[in-house]
Amino acid sequence: MLRGVAAHLFSQLIKPPTQLPLHSPVRRASVDLIGRGFGVWCEFVNLTAVIMTLLELQTDPLVPIEIKKAIAQSGNIPGTGNKECLAAAATVRAAYQASILIANNKPQQTVTALSKEILTFKCDVEAGLSIQSLSVFPSSYHTVLDKGRYPIYLLVQNIIEKTKARDLAAIIVKIVEIMLFCIDTEQFKTRTLSELVPSLTKNVLIDYCSATQQVVVGSAEGLVHVFDVKNTKCTPLHAHNAPTSAVSLATNGRTLVTFSESEGRVSIWQSSSGLLSLMSPGPLKLVRVVDALPPLSTNHPSRSPLFKWEATKLVSLYLSDGTKKSFACVALLPLQVHL
Repeated sequence: MLRGVAAHLFSQLIKPPTQLPLHSPVRRASVDLIGRGFGVWCEFVNLTAVIMTLLELQTDPLVPIEIKKAIAQSGNIPGTGNKECLAAAATVRAAYQASILIANNKPQQTVTALSKEILTFKCDVEAGLSIQSLSVFPSSYHTVLDKGRYPIYLLVQNIIEKTKARDLAAIIVKIVEIMLFCIDTEQFKTRTLSELVPSLTKNVLIDYCSATQQVVVGSAEGLVHVFDVKNTKCTPLHAHNAPTSAVSLATNGRTLVTFSESEGRVSIWQSSSGLLSLMSPGPLKLVRVVDALPPLSTNHPSRSPLFKWEATKLVSLYLSDGTKKSFACVALLPLQVHL
């Protein structure tokens, strides 16, 4: 019975009956039921198809961006516009609310589905294939991705805010990839990452340097991913043999420190210096590994370790037990300074 109900709701979402208006109350009711009961329907429907269709509904050109923003901020539809516009706005609201409910129910699966589709999109575009030529394939969501950056941004922003930090760590790299896809890179010339995505920079696994326009992200696999926001290219660094617990860039972007609490080590990375690197720092290279504390089998349950820069070449690590250790970020100086 559940399978039949799920299939009916799914068909109403994907291909509503032709005899009904596109923005009919019946379709909105199906959208609402899919969102509210996704924990029940999820094993019978294609999550990617559901999410992408809900995003497509939110890109309806009949609804001005001002109304879409009002829906995202308050859930209300401003009482302006003709009957057709208001009906489309009601569908946009239903789709927005349903996508939020699904993302809250299945955050990792939602992020993974979006990340996979965006990766395919970027690969095809880099290969020189146009969005118009790719959109003719039934399985292609390229048009939705190209037009749906704002609703994708809102959806992932909600996931960041509602997902616990420990659960977020497993998908944090994919989240940053998605957000960089959604944000116009020109905005980084005048605004910081904390201004563009406030909730993202509260995470100790993420740091941003406005001087070099780089985002660094630690991962549960011990890798640290360095994103160049100008071209969204990513360079992975093998920083630890255990989950990364904290990362931080110096204000000039030429020094990176990473820490793994499970491993008990701090890794210090520096970019090349000299005349050729004045305009653009070279790739980060590992210069020191410091034993900060004995490896821990479990992390502190209530707080995360974090770095704080005392000077350009001096950084302090505040551990999860409240203690502080400071390190000189110069390869030839003594390995560790205790304060």
